[in-house]
Amino acid sequence: MQYIKRGFVICLVLLTALFLLVTFRNRRQKISDFENRYLASHPSFSLESLLDGSYFRGWDSYFSDHAAWRDDMMRNYLWLRLNVKKQVLVNEVMISQESLLPYLGEKDFGSDDYAGLARAAVGRLEPIRRLVEDRGGRFLYYGIEGMSVVFREGYPSYLHTHVDYYENCAAAFRAALEEAGFSTLYSHDVFTAEGGSPKPYYSRVDHHYNFLGAWKSYEAICLWCREQGYELPIVDQQTLNIQPASGPFYGTYFSRLCGLSPIQESLLIFDTTVFPAFERWDDGQRTDAPLLQLPEEGKPIRYAAYMGGDMGETVIRTNRPELPNILIVGDSFTNPVEALCVYSFNEVRSLDFRKYTEMTLTEYLQSYPADVVIVMRDSLNYVGDEGNGNLK
Repeated sequence: MQYIKRGFVICLVLLTALFLLVTFRNRRQKISDFENRYLASHPSFSLESLLDGSYFRGWDSYFSDHAAWRDDMMRNYLWLRLNVKKQVLVNEVMISQESLLPYLGEKDFGSDDYAGLARAAVGRLEPIRRLVEDRGGRFLYYGIEGMSVVFREGYPSYLHTHVDYYENCAAAFRAALEEAGFSTLYSHDVFTAEGGSPKPYYSRVDHHYNFLGAWKSYEAICLWCREQGYELPIVDQQTLNIQPASGPFYGTYFSRLCGLSPIQESLLIFDTTVFPAFERWDDGQRTDAPLLQLPEEGKPIRYAAYMGGDMGETVIRTNRPELPNILIVGDSFTNPVEALCVYSFNEVRSLDFRKYTEMTLTEYLQSYPADVVIVMRDSLNYVGDEGNGNLK
C-alpha cells in the first residue's frame, strides 16, 4: 500500500510538472479565436500591485487564459453540455430552432421612463442635426432592429430576456424623433416593405444583419439621398455578385460555442472589382486597405472581414467631385454599409466614438463638413448614452 501511495504522489507530481512545462512553453496567443477576445497578458510587477493583490489576480487570469490544452478542454466541456446534457443556454448563448440568441441577463437599466430616456437621447442628437442643416447638408437617423428582437420567439417563455424593455424604448425613441422632425429610416420598415419577414436579412449566428441586410440599408439610404436632390449611382445585387464565403462564419454567438454550434452559416461576400479606385486612411494612417478582408484559407471568417473591422475613423476618397460626400457615425453595423457607399459617394468618412477621441462630432463637422450625415444605431442602444449614443 505504501508503494501505491508513493507511486500515486509521484505520478501526480509528474503530471503537474508536465502541465506547467507545457503551459510555459505554449506559444503565447494574444487573441482567442473561439471567444473572439484578447487573452490576459503577463502581469507587470509593482509594489502597488503587490500590496493591493492585483499582481496575483493578474497571474490567475494569465494562467487561466494560457493553460496547456485550454482550447481542447473548453471544446470537450462544451461538447458534453451540448450533446450529453442537451443544454439550450450555454456560455450566455440561447440555442433556438433557427438562430443563436444572446442571453440578455437580469440587468438593471436604472429607469423604465421610456419617454424620458427617448427625449434625452433625441436631445443629444438635435444640436448635431441643426449644425448639419445650417451648413446646407442633410441629416438622417437610420435605426436598426436588434437581432434578438427579430428572433424573439426563439426564447423560451420561462426566460426573462428584457426584449420588452428594448421594444418599449424603441417605440418611445421613434415617437420622440418624429415629434422633433428628424428624417428617419428604420431597417424593419425597409426589410418588410414588400410584405416579407426581416429574418432573411439577419445573421443567425451573429448580432448583426447579414450583407443582404446591409445592402438593403445602403439602397434605402441612397434612395433617400436622391430624394434630397443628390444624384448618385447605386450598385445592385447582381453587379455585386453576392455569394457565401467558403468555411463557417464565426459570428458573435457561434464563437462563444467554440465552433460547436448546431446552427451554422457562411458570411456573404461581394465582388470588390466593381468599385472605383480609392485612397483610404484608417485612424489617421494611409492604408489603402481593401473593402473586403478575408483570412487565409481555413481560418475563421468573422464580421470584421467587412472593412477590416471597427475603426475609430476611416476616410475613403474616390476623387469624383461631382458626387456628394457622406459621413457615417455608428458602431460595427456601419462597416458593410461604408464599403457599399464607396460606390456611390465621392468621399466616405466614418466615425465610431467608442474608439475615436480626437474631436467631438461638432468639432469634426466644423472641420470636415459633409453633404450627408447618417447616424446608424441598433434598437438595443437607441437610448444609451455611451459611445455613439453620446454625440456632442
